[in-house]
Amino acid sequence: MKAIILCAGGGERLKPLTEIIPKPLILINNKPILSYILLSLPNKIDEVFIIIKEKHQSIFKQYVESLNIKADIKLLFQDENKKGTYFALMTAKEFLKKEDKFLVLNGDDIFLKDDIENLIKSDSPAYGLSYKKLESRYRTCDLDQINNKIISFRRQNESEYDKELPCFSGSFTLTNDFLSYEPVYYEQGEAGIPHTLFANTSDVSFVVLKEWLQINTLKDLEIAKKFLIDRV
Repeated sequence: MKAIILCAGGGERLKPLTEIIPKPLILINNKPILSYILLSLPNKIDEVFIIIKEKHQSIFKQYVESLNIKADIKLLFQDENKKGTYFALMTAKEFLKKEDKFLVLNGDDIFLKDDIENLIKSDSPAYGLSYKKLESRYRTCDLDQINNKIISFRRQNESEYDKELPCFSGSFTLTNDFLSYEPVYYEQGEAGIPHTLFANTSDVSFVVLKEWLQINTLKDLEIAKKFLIDRV
């Protein structure tokens, strides 16, 4: 099974750190974020595509060459004129056409291997979900718990602000049907994967994650350091 790891983001909220090094290669307890992601990959994953900015080719190449893992890893470059996760994924389109399903992970989110194992066992497409208090700009969803389906992809209601709601993590599986979908844009010319997926299908399953670490801020880094210190 193939996995795509999206590592071409700008890491705006972690500047000035990300002016020196791409966010997925920032160290947590002496290991890059990306190393924790690779460690969470199920054994079934035999090929990994890491989507990066071309200007970061040298540092990612050096990192990949230092690894000792069984999966075959390839670096692909996102066109910087095409913004958003949809276009990051489409960088690997030619490698995915014959795949019944594939795994996609954000390059700045850390997951448990057990959670990713459960995700790839679920009917695809499938999203890893968590319950969190969300900033108002983030979307949530409604769930059919009986049939294990996501039945909406929507903005929060004002009455829901400051409540824990289902939140889309950066872990999901897609089928090759997705590769034929036209991009759906959500802001400033960016096309999103969930926006495009839910505009084209209502048949999306979910897994509630036991743990999910988002690395967006310096505070997130500190939380991750404490959480991971006894887990490596």
